[in-house]
Amino acid sequence: MIKAKLKNWESRVVEGWDQKIQPFDHYQEIDAQIKTTFLTENQSPFLRYKALFQYFTLGFIKYRSAHGALIYYPGAASCHGRKLDALEGFARFFPLAAVWMSSGNGTIVDIDHEKIDLVQLLHQGIVAGTDLQNTEYWGKIKNLDQRIVEAADIALGLWISRDYLWNTFSLQERQQIVTWLEQVMNKKLHNNNWLLFPVIIHKSLESLGVSHKKYDTLVEELYQKYKQEHYIGDGWFNDPPKGVDYYNAWAIHYSLFWLDQIDSQFDPIFIRKTHVEFLKFYRYFFSKNGFPAMGRSICYRMAAPAPIITGTMLAPQEVSPGLAFRALDLTWRFFVAHNSLQQGTVTQGYCTPDLSILDSYSGASSCLWSLRSLIVAFYVDKFISLWNSSPEKLPIEVGDFSEVNQSIGWHIKGKKSTQTIELELLNNQGKKSPKLKKYGIINHIKESITKRPFRPQNYEALYHRPLYSNASPVSKSQRGGS
Repeated sequence: MIKAKLKNWESRVVEGWDQKIQPFDHYQEIDAQIKTTFLTENQSPFLRYKALFQYFTLGFIKYRSAHGALIYYPGAASCHGRKLDALEGFARFFPLAAVWMSSGNGTIVDIDHEKIDLVQLLHQGIVAGTDLQNTEYWGKIKNLDQRIVEAADIALGLWISRDYLWNTFSLQERQQIVTWLEQVMNKKLHNNNWLLFPVIIHKSLESLGVSHKKYDTLVEELYQKYKQEHYIGDGWFNDPPKGVDYYNAWAIHYSLFWLDQIDSQFDPIFIRKTHVEFLKFYRYFFSKNGFPAMGRSICYRMAAPAPIITGTMLAPQEVSPGLAFRALDLTWRFFVAHNSLQQGTVTQGYCTPDLSILDSYSGASSCLWSLRSLIVAFYVDKFISLWNSSPEKLPIEVGDFSEVNQSIGWHIKGKKSTQTIELELLNNQGKKSPKLKKYGIINHIKESITKRPFRPQNYEALYHRPLYSNASPVSKSQRGGS
């Protein structure tokens, strides 16, 4: 009995839990520098965002493993373990590097007084990560595996960088990459936005000339299942098990946008129609003081304006380039000003680190999904001048507003004089406002004993409050940090 219990305990211990990643030397200077550079008023938009790209590229380089397939960022580990967290570090940065190159910015970047060849960097990491014999192999993909999520970003990065990277792989290396990615097919998926990941992988590979028709029917069935079971209306989707939240912005509409770009004939009517309908309401969410955060994965917060950016291409009648850039820029300005960039990466919180709102599946690299708004911004600028667009005020800068979306039961209200945006969840009206359970010494002790995340369960506070406001964020870690 004792041996069985011990074995069960050992099986639940998170891989690499005791491994503590130290930040690189002089990171404080780098953090201070990006804050000064990005917040400078008289700097051109492109140069400010170039500085952001260089900041994240520096972090990627500083924390990369010997063969470059794993990026070990400092921070709290997820329930998946350090190595899978390090795969996230590669996968979630890769599309940003890919879009930087594909936007005509060159493959050589000057980082920390060193010339870095992005093609060589990415090539080495992808070959190592998909090589069964390499110690940095990304691993076998199983049912309900976090690798499914990361594989979609790998496939997307390959498609975005297709003119620069794909041809550098040998035939054997290409087959190795395809073999790893196609493990996703026929695996059990969570019945939510995960249904879109095999679709993205298949369409990306198809566009790269890897045409495995045997998966066509599966991909079509997954996509139709997703639309039929999860589309609510007015451009919004349900995302079980939690429901309606910002995954609509940084996961669902983001994925649909890329499917439309990879294959313009895939489902253009539905994708563009839902984008238009979504933005009719969502365009009201942004201000110089952030947005009313709620729901899970709040640490992805800088990705929130991504569908505003993609709307310039899919829904130009709703969003101008000037409005899109304003939403992007004020969002990044707010979080950079409030110390959301530290140690060469994105902090694990709303602003500064806060394990109270960090999901157990979120590790040291997870928050790099925040880069998704930057990824689409660099991409869109190839087709529509985003960095040099004529400025346009956000709705909150124009006047007060009050808009209701009956399909999801949300009421968004804005007050120009205070730049306050409030989100009322109509189905929660009349209920008490649950308090956020704070991560404290008890959580820390339990984690030290069990060697796995033991973070507060804050579903009630994140989903069941009647009101969420940018004036009083769910997380109070807004102003601290170095």
